[in-house]
Amino acid sequence: ADRSAFRADQFGHTGNPQAHANGTGPEIWEQSGGGVTAFCDFAGSGGTLAGVAQALGPKGVRCYAVEPEGAAAIAGQPVTRPEHPIQGGGYGMAALTHLQDTDLAGCLTVDGHQARDAARLLAEVEGIFGGYSAGANLAAAIQLLRGPEQGGTIAFVVCDSGLKYLSTDLWAD
Repeated sequence: ADRSAFRADQFGHTGNPQAHANGTGPEIWEQSGGGVTAFCDFAGSGGTLAGVAQALGPKGVRCYAVEPEGAAAIAGQPVTRPEHPIQGGGYGMAALTHLQDTDLAGCLTVDGHQARDAARLLAEVEGIFGGYSAGANLAAAIQLLRGPEQGGTIAFVVCDSGLKYLSTDLWAD
């Protein structure tokens, strides 16, 4: 029966990575004055990472997938902690449609404590009220700056606000 509805299907619809290839990636490049050297993203559907990599990879920007420790399926590791607290990704899906032809510089893992602490740091220092995935992205960017991207400029996105986490250990002690 026709219900006059549609399914967005962020995991399969090509519009997902295309929006980031046409919008997010070029915006990062423009706002950084062409100075960004790497991009990292906590992989949910993989659309943001794939689209940004499509836009920025040809400019020499190295792109990294960020996954929860114990659920790094994209990195080819066995999933041992599917109950990780970092919401919005880390689904333990190695074969994300959007990432199949994406050239990644590597994969990083972040645990729940690192994501929480980094999200709190974003709020305290920058006034950016993000959730667990934002914290995971910052924690991964710090790893990159302490390692293979030392001296570089790392970009990442803050995917959601911290509002829906007010009663969780992200904000409540």
